[in-house]
Amino acid sequence: MQRSAWWRFSLGRGGLARLSALGVFALLAGCQGAVTTDLATELPSDPNITQVVAYIRGLEFSTSSGNTKILEFSTSEQLDLIDLADDNGLLRLFTSEDLPEGNYTGVRLLFDEDRADDNFVTTNAGTQFPLNVTEGDYASLSFSIDNNRNSTDSFTLLLDLRKSLSFDEDNREYNLTAMMRAVETSEMSRIEGNVSVTCPTGTSLERGAVYLFQGRDVTPDDIDGSGVEPFATAPVFTATSGGGFFYALRYLPAGDYTLAVTCDGNDEDPTADDDLRFRNAINVSLDDHETIARDLP
Repeated sequence: MQRSAWWRFSLGRGGLARLSALGVFALLAGCQGAVTTDLATELPSDPNITQVVAYIRGLEFSTSSGNTKILEFSTSEQLDLIDLADDNGLLRLFTSEDLPEGNYTGVRLLFDEDRADDNFVTTNAGTQFPLNVTEGDYASLSFSIDNNRNSTDSFTLLLDLRKSLSFDEDNREYNLTAMMRAVETSEMSRIEGNVSVTCPTGTSLERGAVYLFQGRDVTPDDIDGSGVEPFATAPVFTATSGGGFFYALRYLPAGDYTLAVTCDGNDEDPTADDDLRFRNAINVSLDDHETIARDLP
């Protein structure tokens, strides 16, 4: 679903300056750098959600100088973000799109404000709720484009719906603040394994989730906007044969991590302190472009 990009330059966060078509082509003619981006998602905490539909218009990159550069689709795309939550759901956003010279430090999704009323969430009961969408913080990345040399960079972006999607009980609507991470596609790694922990009375691995924290020996905590926050999350899945449980944390950069499981994963609300109970925390070290197996017994 790749779309050609319309390029825009932003002078800082304060005001956008649209370039004429002639100006765009003049700038791109001297630009030797290009970027490719793919998008995936992680499922929300509520397993009853079957659709999270929003209109995406492109990406915004931040630079070390405080400027922003925007890549936009020719028309905004309606995406069901749930469709991107499995290994076959990776969506190509841009292929080898030119960017001007600069040191790039972050990226975030841009949503179509003109289609805000068309965003929605659907549950397995068939109920449809309004969805309010907010652009989140920039996901950290690092690459440079120099007009004097050729370069190509490729990143996979992961939008974690467990960290991004919350329900407003008073207004009976959902809110989405896009929380993403970005990893160089050629270097991304994966952790996967079986889960067989014993859950406290009243809980079950059928409601479980696995949380990954940056650093070793981290005391796990839920998503609440304060203290220790998970770097990545994934639901615990039930195997189609045998009835066992497993997980997969995808699109990860190399590093040292703490891995833990909770049997209360469906109770996660990213806007509140849910006091989730974590079990069997272990340390994990990842190299670039590595898949490792770590069971959680």
